[in-house]
This record gives sequence, C-alpha cells and structure tokens, in this order.
Amino acid sequence: MDVSQRVRVVLFSGGRGSTALSEALVVHPSVDLTLAINGYDDGKSTGEVRRFLGDCLGPSDFRKNASTLARALHCCSPELIALLATRLPEGCDGAAAQQVLEQVGSAAPPPRSEAAQAVATLVMALSREEREQLATLLERFEICRRETDRFFSYRDCAIGNLAFAGAFLACDRHFNDAIETYTGLLGVPAGVLQNVTDGTNAYLVALNCNGRLLASEADIVDANHRNYIGELFLVDHSLAEEALDPSGPEAGALLAWLEERAKEIRPNPELLARIAAADLIVYAPGTQHSSLLPSYMTPGLGAVIARNVGAVKLLVTNLQEDAEIPDASAVELTERALYYLREKGKLELPAPCLITHTLLNDPAKAEPDVPYVPLGRLQTIEDPRLVRIANYEDGGSGRHSAEKVLAPFVESLAGSWPLPRVAVLLLDTTSLDKVAQTLLEAYRADLSRLHAEVSFFHACEGDLVPGITDELGFPVVGVRRPGERAEDSLLRVAREERFGYVLLFESAGMYRGEDIVSLISLLASGRLDAVWGSRRLSVRDIRESYRFRYHKRPVLGALSYLGSYSLSLAHLFLFGRYVADTLSGVRVLRARYLREAGLDLADKTLNQLLLARVFREGGELFETPVQFLSLSPDRANRTTVGDGLRALFAAIRGRFRAA
Repeated sequence: MDVSQRVRVVLFSGGRGSTALSEALVVHPSVDLTLAINGYDDGKSTGEVRRFLGDCLGPSDFRKNASTLARALHCCSPELIALLATRLPEGCDGAAAQQVLEQVGSAAPPPRSEAAQAVATLVMALSREEREQLATLLERFEICRRETDRFFSYRDCAIGNLAFAGAFLACDRHFNDAIETYTGLLGVPAGVLQNVTDGTNAYLVALNCNGRLLASEADIVDANHRNYIGELFLVDHSLAEEALDPSGPEAGALLAWLEERAKEIRPNPELLARIAAADLIVYAPGTQHSSLLPSYMTPGLGAVIARNVGAVKLLVTNLQEDAEIPDASAVELTERALYYLREKGKLELPAPCLITHTLLNDPAKAEPDVPYVPLGRLQTIEDPRLVRIANYEDGGSGRHSAEKVLAPFVESLAGSWPLPRVAVLLLDTTSLDKVAQTLLEAYRADLSRLHAEVSFFHACEGDLVPGITDELGFPVVGVRRPGERAEDSLLRVAREERFGYVLLFESAGMYRGEDIVSLISLLASGRLDAVWGSRRLSVRDIRESYRFRYHKRPVLGALSYLGSYSLSLAHLFLFGRYVADTLSGVRVLRARYLREAGLDLADKTLNQLLLARVFREGGELFETPVQFLSLSPDRANRTTVGDGLRALFAAIRGRFRAA
C-alpha cells in the first residue's frame, strides 16, 4: 500500500491495559502505529532502578509494551521476551544475582541455583546477536554499579529493567534514546514506542479526595487501598521520604507545598509531530491515574490534539475498576480525561476537538464478584453524538475485544480490518468426493479474494492428491487418527489457539461450499462473534425442501415446521434474540466458544449450546441466508421430533446456566 494511504494511529497506553488493542494495530497491514507512554512508574524493581540511577524515568511500561509488540510481530525469539520478563528471586543478593546474569554472556555450565539454570535454558535458545546485545547492556549497568558506592537491590528485579538501565547509561543518560536502543534489542521498528515527554525526569504524586498525600506512583495504584484520587502532580524529586517526616506540611498546606516542587515538563517533539499527522488517536483503557491521565497532562499535548481536526479521537473506558478508580463511572472517567487534556482546566478546548467518540462498556452480565465500571449518569452528557454504548469485552475475559473497539474506525479509514485465521471443519462426511465438492465450490466462489487465512479440515480416511490442494491455494488437512471419532478429531483442531474463528460446515451435500465464502466475508467488520447460516431466510429453498421430504407425510411436515419455529420463539423468549434457523448446519463462531469443556460436535443439541454461550456473553450474532438442498433420509442425518425436544431443553438449560 502506498504510504499516503496508510492509517496513522497514535495509541496512548499504560503497561498492559491496551495489550489487545496494540497487538491488533501493530500487525494490521494498513496501519502505522505509534504507542505513547509515560515513564512515571516507580514500583518494585522499576523504583529501585530509578532510585539507583537518580535521573531516570521508569522503564517498566516501555519494557512491557516492547515485549507485547515483539510478540505480535515475531521480530525476536520468544525466549528473549521470556528472559527479559524473568525476575530474580526474592532473596537474591548481589553475588547471587551476578551468578544468574553471567549466564547471558558466558558459555560455562550454570551453577546449581534454580534461577541460574532457568536463565541458562532461555539463553541457549537466543540468537548470537540477541545474546551479545543483551550481555552488553547488562554489563554496562554492572560497570556503573561497581563504580558507585550506592547499594542496589536485585530482589525481584526484572532482567529487562536492568537491560533498559544499561541502555540508559549507554545513551549518555538520554531516556528517549534508551527507548530506541531497548526496542532495537527486540527488533521492534524504530519510532513505534514513544515517550510522551522529552525524557525529563519527574515523579508522579497525588492528593486523594481527603487531601492526603500519595507520595509515589506505587502508592496511587496500591491494590491494598481504595484510593479516591483528587489531583495529580509531577514533582522534581521523590517525596517518599519526606512524606514520612512528621514535621512535614499539614493537609491545608499540601497544595502549595506540591506546587513549589512542581517539575516543568516538556513534550516529546517527535510524538507531537505524529499526533499532528495522525488519522486515528486512541486513548486506551488502563490504570487511569498512574498510566494515562499523567500522559494527558503533558503541557502542549492537548492543544496539538485539538488542532488535528481531521483525526478520529477515540476514548475507550475501562471494563472493570482498579484500586485507583473505585466506584468511578465511565462518564466520570471521560470527564477526568478531558480535565487533564485541558491541562487541568486551564485551556478552553472544545470536547469534540479532543474526543470524537467515547466507547462506554455496557457488560452483558453483571456478576457480583466482577466489579465492572458502571456507565454513570448518561443524562449529564452534553452531546450524545460523541458516545457509543455497547459490550466491548472479549467474551468474559476482562479484556477489550480489539475487533469490537477498533474495526469500525480502522475499517472506515483503511477500507478493511484484517480477518483472523479461520478453521473450516467439514462435518458429517467421511467421503473424499463430498469434501472435494465443497472445496471446489468454495474455490469457485473466489475464496482467495477475502485475503483471509482459511484452512480446511476433514476426517476422511486418506487425503486429496497433493497436486489438487496445491492448485486450490489453501490448506486442506486430514486430521483423523486411528481409533478416534471423526468429531473428536475435528474438535481437537477447533481448540487450537492459532484460530480466531471456527466455521462448522455440514458437508454431507445439503449445503453449498460457496456459502463458506459469504459467511467468512461477513467477519471483516470485526464486530461479529458469530455468523449463522439460515435456511429459513432462503424461502424458495426451504419450501422445496419441505415439498421433497414431506409431500407424502404432511402431518410430520407440519410438526417439523412448527417445531422449528418453536425453537426460534424459545430463543426470543429466553435470550431476547430471534434466530430463524437454530438447527442450521453452517455457522461460524469465535473459536473460544468451542474451547469450553463439555462440547461434542456430534451432539444434536450442539447449536443450542453454542447459541446459549454466545448470548450469555452478549455476543453479536448475524444471520444470513444460505442455499439448501434436501437429501433423502437414508443419505442425511435428519432431526427427529425427539431431537427437537432435546434441543429445546438444551436452550432452557443454557438460559438458566447463564443466570
């Protein structure tokens, strides 16, 4: 694609809250991604690195995001990512730490310590270049530690933080240059990861709603307390020790005391240039008061965002609450973002110039043990055109669905959203002839135009001639194992993590292979969790089917007709969704629905179980017509009256299980 046609996206991120979004964007073929992060983290080993170096921002969130990007891009070995995330043991002193870290640059057998052996195993899998670069950074930090008389605690220290500290020292203590050095170690493209500031060191503190000082970023996000944050500040040095001083300022004087210690922050000019040229700006979910709001309060940032009047600016509110946003609503989170983007209300910037769309999550189910962020007072929203309310969760995972959040916007800008990998399971046949007919129909319907990674799987004895599958242009794999049921072989494939969707296709001869292409094409929006092929929406086909099957048995035909509609009405009553053809043999769903225990592809109630799971999670289902050919009962596995009753009871059980 020509550079001028690419979608330039700036994503404001924390450490892990935006993982699903950044993973989806960085691999999108039409997106140029920039991740904007701040370095105010000072917890655990990050805080120890900052204390030791004295003038360095926190590396933790940069380390986590660099690993996320590298994992998605496959630009370094998985062992390097795992090694950088490895933490030294809790009781690790300097000598023990050196024994562990020496495994990176040494070919000698590791000592007997469990930590050293684990590191040595990962190091052995690194490329020579990865190993040498990492060893150089770790050695650079170790030289500094030996040359200074300051104590450094290795306890529970992430190896990646030590490597980043080495990069900081190797770059003459220029933090933003250290980001490039560290991301280069993982093979992440230059410039993707950006600091919101020019690298000036500063410390994040806050006053809670009672006027009490939270003297560090770690105090703000402390999970042992429900911190109602009133105001954020950036100061010129750590206040951890001063906060413990009993002679410190009283509550009424804290505000003036903090303002005296305020640090002048300058924005990163490279990031400002990327924001000015962006097509899409995303304010991601995450820990608000420690990771996101401090980025927004960077002087000059909000004004540059506002001047880019052509960009879509998308605020994604949290799904669930954190310790630092207890009882906060989605509406309140939006108001806080605007407050800091306006530099604590100092700038009169119109809200639509800062945020064009706010995505408020409305969970499909509200369980008492899952603290979802409530919507809040929607009636206080001045302009409802800025708001989108829906279920943006990826199932019940607690993570946002990148497709639901991003696809509508990226699709409108880039023209498409990349389809995930789709596994097509050819069910109800062990005939290679029938499998071949399905494959040829899909091929003739121009499956290749979808630009999707589609693989076909069957459970026949034997396989197609390799020359035929080569001409088809998509993988066709026989998965039947000796002594294994066909349905079990195919279900094993459906549960593999590499597939995002699974298309269950009854390949006995009643459905046409070209409908595989039409169903998969509907996934391009990224918003759908299931696409259901409906025979009843193909009115002519269903009439011909009834005429063929029941012209000599009108009473049985009437029972079948009424039973099918009864199942549809039952779903409307139980789940609030009308599904015209609950017994369809052509349906595509997110693969996670088939990874749950207790499923059997040969079960006549399978469709009801799957529909219940989709609706239980508030999933989006779209029903589309499919062509249907009637076969005689001796050539097809028909649904009996008993099967229909069992399907009805399965739907009812699914509804009460959801409750």
